[in-house]
Amino acid sequence: MEALTHALIGALLPLPVWLWLRWQVAARFSAWVALDATPWLAGYLLFLGVTARPLLSGGAAAGALIFIGIAQFAKRATLRDGLVFTDGGLLWQVFAHPRFYLPFVPRPVLALGIVAGISLGAFVLVLEPGLDLHAMARVLILLMGVALLGITLRPLFLLGTVQIQRDPAPDAARFGPLVCFAFHARLAAIERAARQARHAPVSAVLELSHPAPHLLLLQLESFCDPRRFGLAQPLPHKDRLAGAALTQGALAVSAFGANTMRTEFSVLTGLDDAALGLDHFNPYFRFARKPIQSLAWVLRGAGYQTLCLHPFDPRFFGRDKVLPALGFARFDAAAAFQQAERARGLVSDAAIAERLAADLAAATSPGFWYVISVAAHGPWQGDDPARAWAECMKATDDMLGAVMRAAQESTRPVVIAAFGDHRPALAEAKGGTETDYLIWRSDRPGEGRAEKLDAVGLHRAIMDAMQG
Repeated sequence: MEALTHALIGALLPLPVWLWLRWQVAARFSAWVALDATPWLAGYLLFLGVTARPLLSGGAAAGALIFIGIAQFAKRATLRDGLVFTDGGLLWQVFAHPRFYLPFVPRPVLALGIVAGISLGAFVLVLEPGLDLHAMARVLILLMGVALLGITLRPLFLLGTVQIQRDPAPDAARFGPLVCFAFHARLAAIERAARQARHAPVSAVLELSHPAPHLLLLQLESFCDPRRFGLAQPLPHKDRLAGAALTQGALAVSAFGANTMRTEFSVLTGLDDAALGLDHFNPYFRFARKPIQSLAWVLRGAGYQTLCLHPFDPRFFGRDKVLPALGFARFDAAAAFQQAERARGLVSDAAIAERLAADLAAATSPGFWYVISVAAHGPWQGDDPARAWAECMKATDDMLGAVMRAAQESTRPVVIAAFGDHRPALAEAKGGTETDYLIWRSDRPGEGRAEKLDAVGLHRAIMDAMQG
């Protein structure tokens, strides 16, 4: 009886955390509650089958839910967006690159969670006596855990009979957050192959101007004009480029403060959210791991050298697998910038400009350089984070000036298309998601025509600039 009591107490330890997680998404209590509880019950049983310690197992399951709850809280507070199933693919980045994630969690919460988790885990591990479980009992417990886990991860028997809105907020409120993750993940997996096949690379004839221009596509980290937010930070080089641009203006992106890969993917491919289904939350998680139509494939078919420059971990967002699938023959990441100048511990925008200038000067055939800058990435430290971000924008503006000068010295026409992936995750930038973009061509100055575009529209405008 005592063993049964301990097992029951251990099983109930995750309950308050699970209720807190449901409260965050305003989940209603209905028949779906039982299914929403299966993940942590499965985790508890799997731990129990291995350790035979109920309190330790319940604490471990509760700890996993606490991690999800804190991540949900931090994401909503910073980005005004809740967790989605594709966020699981980013989990390793929290540990590999904590500077991009942990500062957005309140420090007292983070410190308390780490200290409490380690202390309680060690305390229970030392003092809790293990249950006297026979081998067969352990096997049965593990099988029950695996069965519940299978129901959670592959709820196929329900998908054909349930009306799912495919929107995280109402689906999480109706089914519960954990069921929502499972339903969305399975639906995306079921539909993915057909969607990938519809958008596989195809032979395309691109009528380029003569001589064929180089293309510099500059994806600028957290870039938009600080003057939008009342910050007195001049950007003379951006203004000069915009004034002579073929087109320029506000770029509507789908997220605030993060989710670079969404803007990135749509600009490269011209595919909107409807084409991706539930994979639009993060196209790089699974969808873009197979060849997908893109600007790189089109230009590569026209004889261009296709190169991506991103002076950071090539595995970030899975780009080491995605970029080849999007048609880039070469990907120069952190290893290619080991000796480059740093700013705030990251490769500076000036170093990228220096590399581009050298590449343009040495190029003997038309090239497509896709640049993903990183130096302006948050968080921005100090008493005035907004001012620190604006200083980063000044460095990015200097890069634009250096790239413009290199383009003007090139023996081949150069198209520069520059855009911000998202707004900075700052209170001053809330109230919208638009960033800035411009398309400039060295041999045919424009009049700076202002036009609001989205990422798909920017893709089309780049194609027009290359052909016109």
